[in-house]
Amino acid sequence: MNMFVVLKKDNGILEVVTPPLNGMILPGVTRDSILELLRDHQAGKIQIEGVPQIEVNEREINMKEILEASKNGTLEEMFGAGTAAVVSPVNKIGYNGDDIEVPVTSSGFGIIAEPVLKQLSSIQWGKIDHPWSVPVKSD
Repeated sequence: MNMFVVLKKDNGILEVVTPPLNGMILPGVTRDSILELLRDHQAGKIQIEGVPQIEVNEREINMKEILEASKNGTLEEMFGAGTAAVVSPVNKIGYNGDDIEVPVTSSGFGIIAEPVLKQLSSIQWGKIDHPWSVPVKSD
């Protein structure tokens, strides 16, 4: 499973961060799909309903940065992504004997994870035309 962290930048834009593929982080189709959708949204190629203006970055992130973001109110969301789980929200992290609360909406998801899951599912089920989906004709 790959992790995504959403941080609010000083200019109000949400930065979606996931660690780069550096040998410790394994590649994955779900990770790649989410990154492509979010980058297309960032570039204005598509609109993911409910997702505000974002900046997508593959960069190192550590618990010190996440803890600091939690303390200063800029930690907006965290979610995992993987083949079986697809998109799974995180609402709490246990760290050094303390719990770091991660914001979620009333649905239990965050403001990025839920629309991304909906977009991926809509592509998968053919509700949204997309190059990843190829209709199969039945005879």
